[in-house]
Amino acid sequence: MEHRIVKNDEGVSPVIAVILMVAITVVLAAVLYVWAASFLEQGESAPIATFFVQEGSDGVYHVDVIKVSKQEDLAGFSFYLKDETGSTYVGAGQGFGEIAMQIVGGEEHGIDMAYNGDDEQLENRATNVSNDDGSEYPVHFNDNDRDGKLSAGDQFLVYGNGNAASGPASDNWRLDIQFDASGDIIGSAKML
Repeated sequence: MEHRIVKNDEGVSPVIAVILMVAITVVLAAVLYVWAASFLEQGESAPIATFFVQEGSDGVYHVDVIKVSKQEDLAGFSFYLKDETGSTYVGAGQGFGEIAMQIVGGEEHGIDMAYNGDDEQLENRATNVSNDDGSEYPVHFNDNDRDGKLSAGDQFLVYGNGNAASGPASDNWRLDIQFDASGDIIGSAKML
């Protein structure tokens, strides 16, 4: 029996080249799929908020919402009033909590002075926040367009000390707004 060796002077067989190209394409597609899927699994993306801060002659810092990258319900946000060291204010007043008026665990929460719902308990809280000089509620919120969302044109009032304010805030304090679904701080406003 005679064996013959066949030489291919053209290099790699075209069939092998096609198989290699298909294999490489499949591997690359799989890697891209896994990479893209990892972005989708990161949960809900947080909006980004931009603020403008101006201190009034009455001792109240006006924190105007200039822009929010996507609209979300107020119930999805929390606030944190932080002192110059970055610690959340936990003094006599409420320096952190929910922005929207709501009942959580049987207790009323929120700082929205513009609440216009049908819950008498929350209406009373909105009135109490509105009438406060910052000693009990150092941060107030006004949903100026009454849309129930954090949006441009809305305003936070952070109470310092002055002829109409008895709050704890002062220069170099900041107000952080958190998007609860992701836990991200979506914007910070520094008191100047």
